[in-house]
Amino acid sequence: EFMKYIAVALAAAVFVLSFVILSNGFFIRSILSPLAQINDTAMMISQGRYGVHIDALYEDEIGELCETINNMSDAISKAEKTKNDFISSVSHELRTPLTAIAGWSETLLDMNKDNNGTIYSKDVRKGLEIIKDESTRLTRMVEDLLDFSRMESGSLNMQMERLDISPDIEDVVFMYMDSLQKEGIRMEFDEDEDIPFIVGDKAKLKQVFFNVLDNARKHGRDGRRIRVEIRTDDKWVNVIVQDFGTGIPTAELPLVKERFYKGSSKSRGSGIGLAVADEIMKLHGGRLDIESVYGSGTTVTMRFPHA
Repeated sequence: EFMKYIAVALAAAVFVLSFVILSNGFFIRSILSPLAQINDTAMMISQGRYGVHIDALYEDEIGELCETINNMSDAISKAEKTKNDFISSVSHELRTPLTAIAGWSETLLDMNKDNNGTIYSKDVRKGLEIIKDESTRLTRMVEDLLDFSRMESGSLNMQMERLDISPDIEDVVFMYMDSLQKEGIRMEFDEDEDIPFIVGDKAKLKQVFFNVLDNARKHGRDGRRIRVEIRTDDKWVNVIVQDFGTGIPTAELPLVKERFYKGSSKSRGSGIGLAVADEIMKLHGGRLDIESVYGSGTTVTMRFPHA
């Protein structure tokens, strides 16, 4: 009889223990599963996928948390759209007057050349050259802002064609040569023979080259020399821009392609030039690689796959 009671007690204990284990497992899963979903959604929002929602499957405190995160996601998405619309609108409004300013400054300088430099004094010529250079710089910044807003909205269109990249690089290099010489910076250029064709958007690629060269000028002017090379291997066409300035601190190097990041640099700029260039390179199936030794200069390599 005593053994029977022990058996019943053991059976009851096993039943209770099993019930506790199963109920605990169910309770833990009911907590962990929605938390995992919340975590995944929060991760997507942190990566820029604003507007994503968590399915409303719960009616308790977890459900309230999900609704709060959904509302937050919608608010961020709306704010992001407002920001991009503002950037796009302002950039469009700036483009027309800047084009007029640059055009008229060039016209006035050409008039002076046609008259053997007899119309304007040295100071007036210098002022016109500053107006032309600064309006050109601002126009490029506006183009970067427009492309940035298009990237953010997913509407950056590319006009892809089969092209020889060498003449376009040469055009950019020789356009920059005069302005660099005025700043006391020597430009060197070298390229391999028989550079393969690539597939790309000519206008966007020129924008990338200008951005990279402008960075080399701004941050590498202490080295008084910039070297541009076009090299090819079995897979890539490599456009290499090397300056010999102060370089980038090691801690900042992984961050320089992030949007609006300027680090310790005191140079003027929006902080989006490299971010836009990096995105354009990705859309070409290529890469923008940056190497730098602080105190020795920076090397930027634009890699394009063969056509």
